[in-house]
Amino acid sequence: MKTNYPMEAQVYAAVVAGELEIDEAGRIWRVAKRGWNRWKKIVEVRPCKKVRAENKTGLGYLQIRTMVNKKRAQVGAHRIVFRHFNGPIQHGVTINHKNGKKDDNRPENLELATYSEQQIHALHILKVGRIDQNGEKNAMKKLTNDQVAEIRRRRSLGEKLAIIAADFSVTYQAISKVCRGDRWGHLT
Repeated sequence: MKTNYPMEAQVYAAVVAGELEIDEAGRIWRVAKRGWNRWKKIVEVRPCKKVRAENKTGLGYLQIRTMVNKKRAQVGAHRIVFRHFNGPIQHGVTINHKNGKKDDNRPENLELATYSEQQIHALHILKVGRIDQNGEKNAMKKLTNDQVAEIRRRRSLGEKLAIIAADFSVTYQAISKVCRGDRWGHLT
């Protein structure tokens, strides 16, 4: 089965091999470690103290890191938890956190979703992202609705772009885009 994350199967193999355990709350624990036995010249798995295996990323997700064939493999913990309770994840599908908390990997909080379904979930259910940032709702705005109306009125009377731009402390290109409707086009 083709997957978005090629190391996922190899990291999940550590769960199957008993190096990692997943509890009912979706937490992943390291219960054994692989190490080199210099006398036998082999890699062996040794029991260790039970510790949390997840690390938090800069984006707030939990991830699992392990060594696979002398290379570090890392996969989102939510993918491993979903796979453990529901089976392999097909290509082109992601795991969505229903409550929006990226570190809540309880099995009942995880669901399959396409990228577009995740965006819709974020916008309409979690109320995050960009629903409407036109005009005055945009945090980067330099003009107000009333100023835009005034700019368009003055330009329709034939006033030069540079003069209008100087009055509103923006570039003449910005004034041109406002008058053409490339910017603030939602206002008629």
